[in-house]
Amino acid sequence: MKKYFLFSLIYFLFLSFIYAQEDKEKNEGANYNPNYRYSPAQLQADFEVIKFILEKTHPSLYWYTPKKILQQQIDSTSLLFNKSLTEREFYQIISPLIAQIHCGHTLIQSSSFYQNQGKRLPLDFIFRDGKAYISHNYTTQTEIQKGANVLSINGRPMFEILQKMLPALSSDAINPQGKWATLEVDFANYYDLLIEQPEKFVLTCQELGNEKIVNYEVFAKDDDFLREYSKNYNEEIQQRKALSFNIFKDNKTAILTINSFLPLDIKNSKQKYSTFIKQTFKTIQKQKIENLIIDIRNNVGGEMLFVNQLFSYVMDKDYKFIDNILVSTDKNLPKLQANELTKSGVHNPKHVQQTDSGTFAVKETFYPFLKVQKAKKKTFKGKIYFLIGKKTFSAAALCSSLFYAYKRAIFVGEETGGGSSGLTGGDFIDIALPQTNLQLEVPIERWSKKIPLYPYKNRGIIPHHIVEPTIEDILNGKDKALEKVLELVEKK
Repeated sequence: MKKYFLFSLIYFLFLSFIYAQEDKEKNEGANYNPNYRYSPAQLQADFEVIKFILEKTHPSLYWYTPKKILQQQIDSTSLLFNKSLTEREFYQIISPLIAQIHCGHTLIQSSSFYQNQGKRLPLDFIFRDGKAYISHNYTTQTEIQKGANVLSINGRPMFEILQKMLPALSSDAINPQGKWATLEVDFANYYDLLIEQPEKFVLTCQELGNEKIVNYEVFAKDDDFLREYSKNYNEEIQQRKALSFNIFKDNKTAILTINSFLPLDIKNSKQKYSTFIKQTFKTIQKQKIENLIIDIRNNVGGEMLFVNQLFSYVMDKDYKFIDNILVSTDKNLPKLQANELTKSGVHNPKHVQQTDSGTFAVKETFYPFLKVQKAKKKTFKGKIYFLIGKKTFSAAALCSSLFYAYKRAIFVGEETGGGSSGLTGGDFIDIALPQTNLQLEVPIERWSKKIPLYPYKNRGIIPHHIVEPTIEDILNGKDKALEKVLELVEKK
């Protein structure tokens, strides 16, 4: 089986190499042309690589979409490569198929060459109830009103634009929250990829607070920030601290904000996670804090061990951090072009055991935190309130599941963008497809955390108290979710 696996991969990559060599050199780097059309043979070769990697390495390809249905969609997609296509047209066919896996970590993205060229819409939107409201304006046009409801762009109704965009976006579980979070930070790029690439945008809008309909004419902008993510998103990441802790005036309530579990974000904030968390809980104990608010609304994930470390300070009995970690096979995976996180031994037969159900689980000897975690002698025993939202994803969503599973917090805010039953992540295969250079990212581990009696297994964590801020709240800087928590503290 191992030899067959390796041979099959080499075979597909060899075919891709043969098909691509002559033409690929003409469409890279300084010679890149976004209108270049790839032959059906090239497109089919790239699609075979996508299929092979998904079917052989993804640990839970059929978690949310039954195998029969997904295979039918794969087969029908393969029939669409009967004519030459541009990279953008190829992406438009592939992205809805990838989205059907319902995994926010399984991604198909345009090539780095495509991303480094072209102009984009210089506006950001907030989405509420399927409507788009202007949140940030990167032009000098002062007439553009924040909070204006965008009814159409270049004559296309916004609901039609979203009908085409949403099915192409990856997100966890049967949960649209992650899609909305993506659009709020990257609408311009997805409009470029999925809708059109105009020089000018005419936005028909309804102004905030009245019935007045206005048209805004906005020219596309050549801006590196817009091609990466929105300027506002980049600025927020750069300006805010990854970790912060504050005590309220009553001296009984404190808020711990964890904006990221990513080591790089924490390093860029000139902070050390372990030191910060340890000192924070020392202060909580010393000040005799009774109510702890943990805010992870803007946390898109990062290091799993940081989650476990946080939980160890609030759990006064032994616990299971993670139920199991599944992989696709107990055979060694060939070393594909992978990012620096990939552990070559994660599929080593000595680290994997087959379960009674036929799946393959990583042994405790490989990941020690699969073992039962021993409680600390001194932990926080007060009340905990968790602030969550649609940006709460990956390790942050798993953190929510952990606290929810052990009934260690009251949750306030919006449904998380990450799934409630765990995630596929850990290590990744990250490659540029041999012909088109589209970037494919596939996780190779499934981290499971079951919540007993949780009724929304195919959704994110749905809070006990749902608080969805209005457009006015957001523009005026009102934090209704935090206000709700303080109200609950007061009642208690």
